[in-house]
Amino acid sequence: MDQPSILGINRTQDGTISIFDGGKHVVSIHKERLTKRKHHWGRLGDMKLYKEHIAAINRPFDLVVECWSADNEIERKEEYHEELRTVLDLKPNARIVEISHHYSHLYSAYPPSGFETCAVMIIDSVGSPVEHIKYDYPGKEGKTGLFEVASYYYCHNGEITCIAKQLHDRDPENPQGLGNFYYKLTECLFKGEGNEGKVMGLAAYGNLDALDLPELDVQDGEVFIPKAWQELFKSTEYNFKDEIKTFQQKADLAAKAQDVFEKALIKIASWLSEKTGTKNIAYAGGCALNCVANTKVLEQGYDLFIPPAPHDGGTSVGCAIYGAVECFKIKNEYDWRFDYLGPDVNLEEITELIKNYQELSIEKPEDLIETCANHIYWGKILCVFQSNSEFGPRALGNRSIIADTRYAVNKFWINAFIKGREWFRPIAPFVLEEDVNEYFDFKGRTPFMLFTAFLQDKYKDKFPTIEHVDHSARIQTVSKEDNEFIYSLIKNFKEKTGVGIIANTSFNGKNETMVETLTDALNCFSKNAIHHLVVPPYIISKKTPVSNPLQLSSSKV
Repeated sequence: MDQPSILGINRTQDGTISIFDGGKHVVSIHKERLTKRKHHWGRLGDMKLYKEHIAAINRPFDLVVECWSADNEIERKEEYHEELRTVLDLKPNARIVEISHHYSHLYSAYPPSGFETCAVMIIDSVGSPVEHIKYDYPGKEGKTGLFEVASYYYCHNGEITCIAKQLHDRDPENPQGLGNFYYKLTECLFKGEGNEGKVMGLAAYGNLDALDLPELDVQDGEVFIPKAWQELFKSTEYNFKDEIKTFQQKADLAAKAQDVFEKALIKIASWLSEKTGTKNIAYAGGCALNCVANTKVLEQGYDLFIPPAPHDGGTSVGCAIYGAVECFKIKNEYDWRFDYLGPDVNLEEITELIKNYQELSIEKPEDLIETCANHIYWGKILCVFQSNSEFGPRALGNRSIIADTRYAVNKFWINAFIKGREWFRPIAPFVLEEDVNEYFDFKGRTPFMLFTAFLQDKYKDKFPTIEHVDHSARIQTVSKEDNEFIYSLIKNFKEKTGVGIIANTSFNGKNETMVETLTDALNCFSKNAIHHLVVPPYIISKKTPVSNPLQLSSSKV
């Protein structure tokens, strides 16, 4: 019997779609990868965009499940639904179902977690208005004009119970909730969307004792922001565009805020575990991208599952899973063990596309792994493009820029000459899964770059490209099952050097989204200071060679 075809749509920030056949994933894609506009919101006209680029959407759909958030676009939902009916092939009896924002996060985290029993925490800056929440939760009656900022659930054998929910009126003069705290902090330091990672990286340079600011007030999962913090967030003195405060003062603020954020999150996890009687926790929402705080929770002894796209982008997966499980009563078959959810790419097309780039040459080495490992060993910067793009916000080996971790100059080269970003931004490492505890104080598998770990004492100051100022790194373990090419490359590199680590950052230039297509890859490679583009089984080079970073510095630690 054919499985129903389901389309999940995220109509909020980081617009996305996900296509499922019953409980099985088919394809997922971020809108920003197609429009090249970071954090591009889901809007009218999206279906035409996806139809142009994603072949799998050209099928008859049995069901569309969409999630909205706090913006007013839902008031135009009839226009959105008319677009669905006009642009897509919806079966005559196809349904269009809407679920609230935190519910879409919930279904992106609990069913794929593998837990039969777990608690779930969804924490972000804002979700749906209470008027759009259709399920029961404590204190629901009589609430109007409020929006969810945190939701907590107990899940057992597919049964879901909301045990608590923090609501807020969105008064900008009185922000509340853990997600709003970090949002306001980020806004205080950096203008624009998506800068939370900068704050987290900056925090490691700060002095925790420099600012006398209180901890957040945590009461049964609800987080309240003290007036001292609220007043500070109104200040314009910490803005990185201005030089009113020094770098150290800005780092001190980031450090103090990161610390109170972590302490509040630990209190929430402790309360939730005690209330539900389980140490299994699934966690999603924008706050779940704070990998330093995630690690502090993990260290408390919880079994923590975070999907690789815990931010709004991941909600389209949650929508599709909800459709399978709740609308069709189909068992979920998706465990989100891998995050290469993008569309298939015919890599052989590179041989034709490169004819449009006279400055580039292509070859097919007898041993691609050996060739690439040698290039890295000689100090070259490589970019890697494999078929299915990563769905979450992290590059995990299919859209990555890679380099040797042992050269201090490589971090400078990538941040200054390729990324065009702040010098203090850390670069993450790939590490062989079987070697992770050799190099880092970490045990187990962490394939989605959602946790940090400190280097073992004997390796501190040995890998300056990936080592943050506090000797930590945002690690990604790699097994042969996870990504065979990257795994084999690290193994070969280790045979040459004794080092089972390679630096990894996303394949994009300054202020760009990650590359999605082969043409994107060729364009990005050709205009940036990258030495080779790897499209297995091919390697592309520049006829006019790029300078070697090692020519800038002979510092090999």
